[in-house]
Amino acid sequence: MCVRANLQIWKFLNCRWNAWRSLRTYAVCWVFLAVVAMSTGCRNELPPKPQAGPHSEPAVVQPPSSGSQQKDIKGRRVLLVHSYHPEYPWVDTLTQGAKATIEGTGLEMDIFYMDTKRHTDEAWKIEAGKRAKTKVDEYHPDVVLAFDDDAQQYFAKAYVNTALPIVFSGVDADPSKYGYPAANVTGVIERPHFKESLALAQQIRPIKRIAILSCNDSTSVVALGFMKQEQLDVEVAEWLMVGDFDEWKQAVNRFNSSVDALVIRSYQAVKKPGTQDNVDPKEVAAWTSRNATIPTIAFHDFEIKDGLLVGMVKSGQEYGGQAMEYAIQILKGTPPSTLPITKTKKGIPMINRTTASRLGITLTDEVTKDVTVVSEE
Repeated sequence: MCVRANLQIWKFLNCRWNAWRSLRTYAVCWVFLAVVAMSTGCRNELPPKPQAGPHSEPAVVQPPSSGSQQKDIKGRRVLLVHSYHPEYPWVDTLTQGAKATIEGTGLEMDIFYMDTKRHTDEAWKIEAGKRAKTKVDEYHPDVVLAFDDDAQQYFAKAYVNTALPIVFSGVDADPSKYGYPAANVTGVIERPHFKESLALAQQIRPIKRIAILSCNDSTSVVALGFMKQEQLDVEVAEWLMVGDFDEWKQAVNRFNSSVDALVIRSYQAVKKPGTQDNVDPKEVAAWTSRNATIPTIAFHDFEIKDGLLVGMVKSGQEYGGQAMEYAIQILKGTPPSTLPITKTKKGIPMINRTTASRLGITLTDEVTKDVTVVSEE
């Protein structure tokens, strides 16, 4: 139809060329041709811009304001799918942030926990993902918030380019691993405030040589990969992931005499020797605090409260709140594809006074200014 319409217009213009000799009139005719061609559906669409490659960080910009969105969201349903268990402090603060954000909106919210931090085997994770999908079928949410990487790998990525809006948060891996962003998916990436935490620790004690220690779980693997890309002003002596508590203790004792500070990525999945059961994370932190003779640097507020010394920590409330803000914008009519992948804005400087005292560190007013100081609970 487009071709026939254009041929007829061309003949119409051509046969009247002698009558329209003015260059200006001829230009007007060609504009007329273009307008008619567009009205008959003959337009060339530019291809969408390609997404970032699998080894590059997504562009991060500030989310747009929901502004004039006016859709009524009262009674709409939001489902939170957590990778981990409700007793994990990170999960609790994520939920707190989400709940605080929907207060007064009239939104309904339910929560599903995949519990993959305490159950790290592949079979459990696959089954947990299936149960999360069953929860979606039963609850019929209008939008899903999927927290941390296991929820993406074993659940949320199955909904890419479907009608169900997904907002992820706390993702350590490159989002392209899960097919994000997509027409129905956006969210918040998680990155430790590594350089900032190190700078804060250097205000307490000179640090020239560090080691990085973590439990051996899937999240730590990808997190350490991004941390290795940081340009630091100190020497990194070793990147070490351990499996059980005996290995953890041996590592801490060895680093006491070989480095100036110990950076701890995570201790939530340290196993009891000879088993697949996790040691109580508070026990790991308490032992580390009592036996580390060097500053320990961490990235979560609950880790400093558990006894590690210092860090520019991440706020679960901020991650949960930002994800829920996106969910609200989507429910008000904003397409997920127009909401850019983002990250949290800043960390919270935090120091444990009890641990500092144990290490013989005096916290001056200059050091503690604008810093949250806690003691072991």
